[in-house]
Amino acid sequence: MKVVCAWCERLGNVVVLPDNEPQGDEPQGDAISHGICDEHVLVVLAEARRAMPDARGVVRRPS
Repeated sequence: MKVVCAWCERLGNVVVLPDNEPQGDEPQGDAISHGICDEHVLVVLAEARRAMPDARGVVRRPS
Protein backbone atom coordinates (compact mmCIF):
# COMPACT_ATOMS: atom_id res chain seq x y z
CA MET A 1 0.00 0.00 0.00
CA LYS A 2 1.25 3.46 -0.86
CA VAL A 3 0.60 6.34 1.52
CA VAL A 4 0.70 9.70 -0.24
CA CYS A 5 0.35 13.25 1.04
CA ALA A 6 -3.18 14.42 0.15
CA TRP A 7 -2.05 18.08 0.04
CA CYS A 8 0.85 17.34 -2.33
CA GLU A 9 -1.40 15.25 -4.52
CA ARG A 10 -3.90 18.11 -4.76
CA LEU A 11 -1.04 20.32 -5.98
CA GLY A 12 -0.11 17.78 -8.66
CA ASN A 13 2.83 16.19 -6.84
CA VAL A 14 2.82 12.65 -5.55
CA VAL A 15 4.89 12.33 -2.39
CA VAL A 16 5.02 8.78 -1.08
CA LEU A 17 5.29 8.82 2.69
CA PRO A 18 7.45 6.30 4.54
CA ASP A 19 5.67 3.17 5.70
CA ASN A 20 5.66 3.30 9.49
CA GLU A 21 4.17 -0.05 10.47
CA PRO A 22 3.27 -2.57 7.80
CA GLN A 23 0.17 -4.54 8.75
CA GLY A 24 -0.46 -8.14 7.73
CA ASP A 25 -4.08 -7.37 6.83
CA GLU A 26 -3.30 -4.41 4.56
CA PRO A 27 -4.51 -4.60 0.96
CA GLN A 28 -1.70 -5.48 -1.41
CA GLY A 29 -0.97 -4.14 -4.85
CA ASP A 30 -1.74 -0.63 -6.01
CA ALA A 31 -3.84 0.42 -3.01
CA ILE A 32 -3.37 4.08 -1.99
CA SER A 33 -4.07 5.71 1.34
CA HIS A 34 -3.65 9.38 2.21
CA GLY A 35 -1.67 11.12 4.90
CA ILE A 36 0.23 14.37 5.28
CA CYS A 37 3.93 15.09 4.72
CA ASP A 38 6.12 17.02 7.17
CA GLU A 39 6.05 20.16 5.01
CA HIS A 40 2.26 20.31 4.92
CA VAL A 41 1.96 19.52 8.65
CA LEU A 42 3.80 22.79 9.24
CA VAL A 43 1.45 24.64 6.88
CA VAL A 44 -1.66 23.23 8.60
CA LEU A 45 -0.30 24.03 12.08
CA ALA A 46 0.57 27.59 11.04
CA GLU A 47 -2.97 28.07 9.68
CA ALA A 48 -4.44 26.69 12.90
CA ARG A 49 -2.30 29.03 15.02
CA ARG A 50 -3.42 32.04 12.94
CA ALA A 51 -7.07 30.97 13.17
CA MET A 52 -6.91 30.45 16.95
CA PRO A 53 -4.38 32.96 18.32
CA ASP A 54 -5.74 32.65 21.87
CA ALA A 55 -5.48 28.86 21.99
CA ARG A 56 -2.96 27.42 24.41
CA GLY A 57 -1.18 25.60 21.62
CA VAL A 58 -1.37 22.96 18.98
CA VAL A 59 0.84 19.99 19.73
CA ARG A 60 1.98 17.64 17.01
CA ARG A 61 2.27 14.05 18.07
CA PRO A 62 5.19 12.20 16.39
CA SER A 63 4.02 9.80 13.71
